Amino acid sequence: MTNKASINITIDTTKLKEFCDQLLKRSRDITKTHDALITLESFISIFGRVHHGTTEYQIIEQTINEITEYSRQKVLEKNTLDLVSALKQCNPKLLAAIHTPLSRNGFYHILQIAIESISDDDIRLLMIWSANWLKEATELAQQASGYPDAMDFKKAEISFEEYQAIKDIDRVINPAS
Repeated sequence: MTNKASINITIDTTKLKEFCDQLLKRSRDITKTHDALITLESFISIFGRVHHGTTEYQIIEQTINEITEYSRQKVLEKNTLDLVSALKQCNPKLLAAIHTPLSRNGFYHILQIAIESISDDDIRLLMIWSANWLKEATELAQQASGYPDAMDFKKAEISFEEYQAIKDIDRVINPAS
């Protein structure tokens, strides 16, 4: 037999801001903190449903939206710094780790910022490296497939996530290829 129980929760903007500020200050991983804030935002939306449309709810909603937008910007800043480092290293694993969780637009956005912050020499090296990496990966995946114009990344032991990340990077830095 299940007991049905309920509680009422009061959320005010001051306490919400204090809670979120503390969460952000204690954060060791802004991505996880951002995810937690998105979960809190959803919690408020779902359990505050009866208050949707009220002025009070709209103020709370605006407050949590501003906080999650701030954390989103921090995630993008961190990802941009990480991307600069991974680009300079020509590191497929790191590039894929940054690329995979982001939307394509989000990735292209931070890629543009990252490219603007690296040297022309690093960009030229990256252009050559990405073109060569993609050419080799494509050839290996086509050979592993056994079918013309088909690729089998798994048989070729090539990470598809790495391939996608480098392909997106190459589209931006080598637009003619």
